Amino acid sequence: MNDELNAMGDSQPIVEEQPKKCNNRKHCIMFGVNIATIIGVIVLFVLYFMGGGKHKQDNTPAKTLDKISYAYVNTDTLMAHYDFVLDVQVDLAKYEKILQAQYTTAASTFKKDYDDYIKRASAGLLTLDQQKKKEEELGNRQQQIAEMEQNLGMQMQEEKVNRNMEVFDSIVSHIKRYNQSKDYTFIFQQSYGGALLYANPALDITQEILKGLNEEYAELQKNKKPETEETKTKEKK
Repeated sequence: MNDELNAMGDSQPIVEEQPKKCNNRKHCIMFGVNIATIIGVIVLFVLYFMGGGKHKQDNTPAKTLDKISYAYVNTDTLMAHYDFVLDVQVDLAKYEKILQAQYTTAASTFKKDYDDYIKRASAGLLTLDQQKKKEEELGNRQQQIAEMEQNLGMQMQEEKVNRNMEVFDSIVSHIKRYNQSKDYTFIFQQSYGGALLYANPALDITQEILKGLNEEYAELQKNKKPETEETKTKEKK
């Protein structure tokens, strides 16, 4: 039992230390790995046909393109400087702290009860039957804490996936709107270690996309503030 407690007591927290906002490129690249994986080789495949770029629902043959044009977006740069990504990092760090607190509370309570049991048993204050029941109880609780650790880890991973998808959706949606006026045939992803090994810098639209993303996000946050303040006022009343 003592060996099990020591193993439990020495276990590492289920979450990592709270990350800070991106202050360097390497940290942001690491944070963007999940999103880059979801995006894959191509950030967006946009194929427009003549006549508005919409697929025909009838049997009319699709018209051919007058020309094919390309552009690319550096997703490493987006992950480092897109304000939404930075805020998601902060949100995830807060969520990690909440889960960490849940685990720490359960583990600390168990440790306290176990230490109390050892003192009482050593002092001869418990019968053999009482010791057996208490050890069985503590063993079950230790198993529950181990399961809790696993479940909280899964919760954290699920939260990361969901938030990464939010970022991904916002990027793709913005690129689609951006391309309505640009009419590129393909918009590729470029990232460190990615499949796109080289592209002419003249085709780089990263800064345009980043500027548009941050402007849209700032506007979204601005529109949310009045609602938040109004809600707080109602709560005070």
